[in-house]
Amino acid sequence: MAATSLKQQSRIIIDNSVTRLGGIDVGKYPQHHFLYDHTPPLESWPLRIDFAGTDEWVKGCYRFRENSEIFAVEFVRVGHFRFVQDGAEFPAGPDTVFLVRPGCDVEMACEIDSSAMKRTVCITGPLLEPLLETLGLARVNLIPIRNPGELDLCFDEAVRLLRERPDDFAVRSSILLYRLLHLLSLDSRQERMPEPLTAVLRYLDRNLGGSATIDELAERFHLSAATLHRLFRRHVGISPIHYLIQRKMEAAKRLLLTTEEPIKEIAFRLGYSNALYFSSEFHRFQGESPRDFRRRRLNPPESR
Repeated sequence: MAATSLKQQSRIIIDNSVTRLGGIDVGKYPQHHFLYDHTPPLESWPLRIDFAGTDEWVKGCYRFRENSEIFAVEFVRVGHFRFVQDGAEFPAGPDTVFLVRPGCDVEMACEIDSSAMKRTVCITGPLLEPLLETLGLARVNLIPIRNPGELDLCFDEAVRLLRERPDDFAVRSSILLYRLLHLLSLDSRQERMPEPLTAVLRYLDRNLGGSATIDELAERFHLSAATLHRLFRRHVGISPIHYLIQRKMEAAKRLLLTTEEPIKEIAFRLGYSNALYFSSEFHRFQGESPRDFRRRRLNPPESR
């Protein structure tokens, strides 16, 4: 997927202080048959269906979402999609699920088949993040589904609940979403990351201000450098150092949008002693400087 050229050809659909969404349409496609929940959430509502439904795509359709503000379960039913999440590519055919994670830069395209279809459910709620960690889904991208019919029933029920809005909608939707995530967790375990790799990822996520080398990581976790590279390439799709840089850039975007810290201080917090180098690396990943990123997201144009 030539991400840069496709983005340049894209029309912008949303551009606000949180995210930027755009893409390429082919005629009337992609067609989104979604139902949304517009009611105010209850404080005791642990998991909530934001929207659910079906997507119809044709060859040439493309979407990107920068700094995704949603967690979405994308269930491919017909054809093939190509997903990209923070630079790592994941081809997805029928009976596979791709998880769109908050804070990530995501792209999806239909490039092979004349038409394709996927089902989508977007989940929110205060229990979502800790539940993803508990179920081992927080860093999962692609999941092969062993029993697609069972997962289809969950999507059917999500749409039905949104359409019918029963009196116990909040309770039933939370229970349904927990079941859906639990099913995904069970299938994900078939492709679960080895424990040594999980430990490395956990360490890197908790030490974003560090600058660990491959040899240092290998020694700390009693692995050879070659084994560490192999594990990352197989399960993460990128090298350990590239992963660490991506996580630093994700953290930088959050800090730029949620704090008033000077860029120099953000660079220092993320382990960069040279603010100019940090800005250069941020520009390489984001396509704009930290200053422009903050200004454009926090002060979006009134009209486009």
